[in-house]
Amino acid sequence: MIGAPPRGPHRRAALLVAVTGALAARTAAAHPLDLGYLRIEGTGATLTATLDLDATAAAHLLDLGSPALDAGALRARAEELAGATLRRAELATERGACRWDTASAELRARTASLTVGATCPSGSRTFRWRLPFVGDARLSSTFQLLVKAKLDGGEYVTTVDRGAPELVMSRELQVGFTEFLWSGIEHIGAAPGEWHDAGGWKLPDGIDHILFLLALLLAGGTLLQLAGIATGFTAGHSITLALSGLGLVRPPASVIEPLIALSIAWVATIAFLGRKERHRWKVAACFGLVHGFGFAGALHELQLSTPDLLAALFGFNAGVELGQLAILLVIAPGVLLLQRRPAVQHVVVRALAAAIFAAGMYWFVIRLVG
Repeated sequence: MIGAPPRGPHRRAALLVAVTGALAARTAAAHPLDLGYLRIEGTGATLTATLDLDATAAAHLLDLGSPALDAGALRARAEELAGATLRRAELATERGACRWDTASAELRARTASLTVGATCPSGSRTFRWRLPFVGDARLSSTFQLLVKAKLDGGEYVTTVDRGAPELVMSRELQVGFTEFLWSGIEHIGAAPGEWHDAGGWKLPDGIDHILFLLALLLAGGTLLQLAGIATGFTAGHSITLALSGLGLVRPPASVIEPLIALSIAWVATIAFLGRKERHRWKVAACFGLVHGFGFAGALHELQLSTPDLLAALFGFNAGVELGQLAILLVIAPGVLLLQRRPAVQHVVVRALAAAIFAAGMYWFVIRLVG
C-alpha cells in the first residue's frame, strides 16, 4: 500500500473505492483478445481474405473445452473456424453472391491465421459483407476488427465491431479516416457504446487510459491547465504511435502493456502523496510516449503504405484528443468543485488514488504473466 489509509468513516470509504477499482481492473479485457485483423486482396473475380485472431479467441469460437489450440488442431478445424467467422454470412456484390473456396489455417506463435478464398461474379465493382462474428458472445464484448482491403490496386482501411458489423467495399477505395477517428474515440473510452450496449452498462476497454488521465487530474488546477494535461498526453501518444507505426521504433507488446499498467500505478502514487507538480502536462506527455506504442502494433499488422498509415495515424490521434476532451468535460467540474473543499478533497483524492493504484498494479501483474 502507498501510505496509511484514513481512519474511521473515511477509511471505510477509501477501502470501498479501492475494492471498486480492483473490480474494475478485473473486468477489463486484455488487449490482444479485443483485436482481430482482416486483410483482403482481390484481382478480377478472385478475392482472398486472411483473418488473424488471438489463439485463445479462435479456441473460444471453436467451442474448445480448453483455450489451448495447437497447430494440428487448428489446421484440421480450418473449415469449422471459417464457418464460425468469415463464411458465416455471404459476400454479396451487385451481380450476385461470391462462391467460397476451401479454407486453410496456420498457428503462428499466439496468432491463429485463417485464409479463405472466394470467386465473385465477373465485373463486380461493389462488395457488401456482413461479419456477425464480431458480436459473438464467445468473444470479448469490446472486440474490434481492423480491416485492410486491396482491390485491383486501390486500398481501403476501416474498422468493424458489433455496433457496425457490415463491411462495404468498392474497387475505388480510400483510407477510412472517419473510421480511425472514431476508433480513437473508442480507444480512449469516450464513445457511448463503450459504456453501454444491449447487455446493459459496462466498463469501457479504455478504462486504463481513463484512470491514468484521472490520476493526473486529481491534483486540480484551472480548466486550461487540466486541458493542457490531456493535450500533453495526446502529444506523447502521437509521437510514439507514429514512430512505431512507421517502423522506426517497435518494442514488443509484452513489454509495453505492463509498462502502461505500471505508469497508471505511478501517477496514482504521485496523486496519493499529494505532489502537485506545476508541469503535469510534461508528465502526461512522457507517459503518453509509453501509451502510444499500445495501438501501433495493431496498425503494423495491417501493413499500410506510408500515405495510408499517416492518414490512419492522424485520424486515430484526433479521435484520442477529442475523446480525452470529452472525458475532461465530465471530470473537470468534480475536480474544480473539490478544490473549494480542501478537507474533502484530501480524502477523496487519496481514496481514488489508492483505487487507481490497485487497478494499475493488478493490470501490471496480469499483463506481465499473461
